[in-house]
Amino acid sequence: MTEVLQMSWLTTPAMVGPRVRNQLLECWRDVSNAGGAVGFPFPPVSDEHVLPSIDAMVRSLDLEVNRILIATMDGELAGWLLLAGNSSELTAHWARVLRVQTALNFRNCGVGRALMEEVSRAATEDLSLEQLRLEVRAGMGLEGFYQSCGWREIGRWPEALRLPGGDRDEVLMTLALKRNAGPVGVR
Repeated sequence: MTEVLQMSWLTTPAMVGPRVRNQLLECWRDVSNAGGAVGFPFPPVSDEHVLPSIDAMVRSLDLEVNRILIATMDGELAGWLLLAGNSSELTAHWARVLRVQTALNFRNCGVGRALMEEVSRAATEDLSLEQLRLEVRAGMGLEGFYQSCGWREIGRWPEALRLPGGDRDEVLMTLALKRNAGPVGVR
């Protein structure tokens, strides 16, 4: 593809207009129905299944805590993720990366890697976070992708996910972010 990938952060509900909301809904539905591990483990799902989750996610947006990263090409949603922070002083130094997905028409174009690079950059430079975390469904080859983006596996919840094809482990991964003073853990 020759189009330029554009990244945008949505930090308030007002930033998610009807067109973007519909694109998020279509992407989440289609990725789920294609077998993606994005929160709806029992496909097929319809718009009616996904819409309450979209609405709850949009309502949760907050400049300081939760934000959506969208990637677009030529005005079309190519992928997105949710960065969920913590308001507690005990955990405010890290955030979770949730719902990472690439629209089916934009698979194998580098969108996933670009999303991971931007979330890492923003977490470090804009939010001064020290660590990102995510959970991955084992058996889908996702661990290798995230490891290639610098993430490391720190543990598993054995057979934590009960799916129609059998139980799967939930893989816990982390990404240490560099701070201005040097790598995390070095002061």
